[in-house]
Amino acid sequence: MEPSLPKKPKPRPLRVWLLRLALMVCVPALLLGAAEGVLRLAGFGHPTSFFVASPHHGDGTLIENDKFAWRFLPPTLARASQPTRLRREKSPGTVRVFVFGESAAEGDPEPAFGLPRLLEALLEGRFPGRDFEVVNAAVTAINSHAILPIARECAGLDGDFWVLYIGHNEVMGPFGAGTVFGQKTPPLTALRLGLGLKRLRLGQWIASVGGPGAGDDVSQWKGMGMFLDQQIRAGDPQLDWVYEAYKKNLSDIVAAGRGAGVRIVMANAVSNLRDSAPFAGADAVAQFQLARTLEAEGKTDKARSHYVLARDLDTLRFRADSKLNAITLALGQAEPDGVTVIDAQAALDAQSPGGITGRGMFYEHVHFTFEGNHRLAKLFADGIAAQIESGGDKPTGPWLTAAECAGRLAYTDWDRGVVLATLIRRLQQPPFSHRQNSDEALGQLRDEAQRVAKRLDRTAALAVYDNALQSRPDDWRLLQRRGLLLSSAGRHDESVGSLKRAVERTPWSRILHYQLGAAQNKAGQHADAAVSLGQALALQPDFPEATAQLARARAGVSYQLGETARAGGDAAGALGHFTKAVQLDDTFAEAHFQIGACRVEASEIAEATESFARAVALKPGLPQARFNLVTGLLKLERTRDALGHLEALAAENPDDIQVQRYLEFARAKLRER
Repeated sequence: MEPSLPKKPKPRPLRVWLLRLALMVCVPALLLGAAEGVLRLAGFGHPTSFFVASPHHGDGTLIENDKFAWRFLPPTLARASQPTRLRREKSPGTVRVFVFGESAAEGDPEPAFGLPRLLEALLEGRFPGRDFEVVNAAVTAINSHAILPIARECAGLDGDFWVLYIGHNEVMGPFGAGTVFGQKTPPLTALRLGLGLKRLRLGQWIASVGGPGAGDDVSQWKGMGMFLDQQIRAGDPQLDWVYEAYKKNLSDIVAAGRGAGVRIVMANAVSNLRDSAPFAGADAVAQFQLARTLEAEGKTDKARSHYVLARDLDTLRFRADSKLNAITLALGQAEPDGVTVIDAQAALDAQSPGGITGRGMFYEHVHFTFEGNHRLAKLFADGIAAQIESGGDKPTGPWLTAAECAGRLAYTDWDRGVVLATLIRRLQQPPFSHRQNSDEALGQLRDEAQRVAKRLDRTAALAVYDNALQSRPDDWRLLQRRGLLLSSAGRHDESVGSLKRAVERTPWSRILHYQLGAAQNKAGQHADAAVSLGQALALQPDFPEATAQLARARAGVSYQLGETARAGGDAAGALGHFTKAVQLDDTFAEAHFQIGACRVEASEIAEATESFARAVALKPGLPQARFNLVTGLLKLERTRDALGHLEALAAENPDDIQVQRYLEFARAKLRER
């Protein structure tokens, strides 16, 4: 008898396989969806879009998301974009222009006078009667990895033109070969997947429990000095990843714009070749020295090639090199009609002495002077105007000069002085202070600052602001800066009024609430200041300057440093707020000084002296701090320590009788020993 064969299993019905497949897909999706819903209901996480719905307007108005960059940078290091308000659909007849890029595109060191503002002024002057809305969608410290999702979001926001000015941060920015912000050069597919997951609250939770990544232990933004150890030599294999990633990102940005029917004007990223020596690298420095020698001999063409090589060999790669700029130009040139590409480096070189860009265009390595921003904006404005004209809309106005734009935007000598002071502080810090021509660059800025200070007429500057506001009465930047100008002139009540008007137009801005609170403190309106500063801190709890100003408001003190009359204020509460301020930022010299002032009132002389010493170490020129330190040292009978500070004070203030008396007293005390 033959053994019976095993029976073949009956094929399972198709619906069984479909059910299993559905369970495999749907159950995890449901679980993920439930987890996402729970986290959102619990209030965990934050939106990751570039724009969010305005809580102050019920008409679909969008404002900037100050947490957008958290997907790409640690929250303590991420920079917020500029305050922006726009409707999802623009008003009829308006030409909407988005500007994408990093700090140079945003307008650093003062966005009120940056590329987007000048571009808008130029277009309005060229096409009078037409409404232009130029949206500043650039952000400090980001790069193309973050610009791509911004562009894809803006593709649905009814834009007419996109301006692309990108490239300087590809190496040192997020995920670049020289970044300090986290992982370097990850596989691009994995990088994009990870960034996509962070859009979910669940992804944000996973990232938060996973612990900080490499480099995330940097707790505070300390400028470009954070990158001193991130040197990348030319030819490093990691740069190949940077170039490929940039090419892919930029290509996708252009594709997003073209898919939305937007016309694009793009340019390579311009560098200061002549007057910004390399930050690091012996080969780069040697090329820069050779370029200077050749230029002095009148061989400017050869000099320029060596200046370019010095930039490309710079091992602290804060400037877009030739390969990155070549990618930009090649991608733009390969596009059909609708994309205008500009070799901005060549164009601005041609407008510079000897055909080499330098200090007339730039403050330092990549950030433009007002005149430089005007010339860059004119290049983009030409590209936009040509496409508007091709549609049959002919210009009826001239191109505004830099001086005319300065009038429209109220760029006065007071503003020049404020910007120059910012740049002087910047150039005193690394890596700028490490450059070969650091003293030369700093000296030029100081000389210019002195010339501006000598001719400054605040009354004339206020007249410029008032005239500009007649044409742009709702321009919050004009109102903001007018308020700061009034404050600098000691007209504190008027300053408060102007800043209030700015806040009314931009109530979501923590900076404006803070500036209003500071002005109210100066005006003696301490109760109102406490309210304004409370609003600033509600928008950003870890805001050390606002915390310190709130301490002044609570204590009822005058803003002038060193004046410790509390007028019945809460000294203990003030000390608590000042202490919190230095916990948030230990480099906050003014807060250390105020802690010292509070401790003097409590007769804690030793502790007060320590605080004054910390303030002086951080900011030697802080008014009254060194004198208070000397007073404390003398009370503690630390006469020799006091003498050194008194000699410095006497050298700085030779006509100060009180300082001379203290100096004589200290010397006499030492002779008695």
